[in-house]
Amino acid sequence: MRKLACIVVLAACGGGGSTNVKPTLKFADRSDAELSQLISAAGGTAMFSAQAQVDQFAGSTDPCPAATVDKQTVTLTGGCSTTDGVMVGGTATATNSPSWDQITYDYGNGTSYTLTGLTLTQSGFAQSYDGRIDISGSFTVYDADITSTMLDVSIRSDIHYECDAGDKTCDLSGSGIELIGVGGALVSGGVDLNTNTQHYTLHGVDTLTADITQGCVAYQISGSDRVKVCP
Repeated sequence: MRKLACIVVLAACGGGGSTNVKPTLKFADRSDAELSQLISAAGGTAMFSAQAQVDQFAGSTDPCPAATVDKQTVTLTGGCSTTDGVMVGGTATATNSPSWDQITYDYGNGTSYTLTGLTLTQSGFAQSYDGRIDISGSFTVYDADITSTMLDVSIRSDIHYECDAGDKTCDLSGSGIELIGVGGALVSGGVDLNTNTQHYTLHGVDTLTADITQGCVAYQISGSDRVKVCP
């Protein structure tokens, strides 16, 4: 039941902060697939996905991955396959997470995750995560630096999410994303839960603006004819 409550709170979260990512990425030179992943990363998808990948094992009776508990921290160790055929590699920790019944959740402290080469592979499809996530303010403030690899594309998400429960908006100004080995971009914008819309501005060498409404992603890139519109 605690896990379900946490998921509900996550749906209402968003960022604001600072980043050391440099605006060196030229969006007009990137493929449609790369742009799609970059926009998702700007919205914190990798951050939330990394947390979900760890917490999915809460309450599991599967011996893979191995789970050990030390006070407020659960450590997962891979190097095995689950009964569902998912190969798990690397390690991850969850500290003071309300998803795990093995620990007594402390409402007065924050929650954190660390992921070291956490890799999940199924039917030849692999996704991996490295980095950390720190959560505070009763799950309204997220600060994360996560590098995720999926479909052979590695993206660093230096994301800072802050939500205002009163006006139901979330801000991620001061965040950054980086296409590993290519370049980075500064990220601003946020989520309006009143209208269920998202708006992000990604500043690199050029600027990409994206609007997401009812799951449809529209974007345009400054100085180019790269445009995607929603029907």
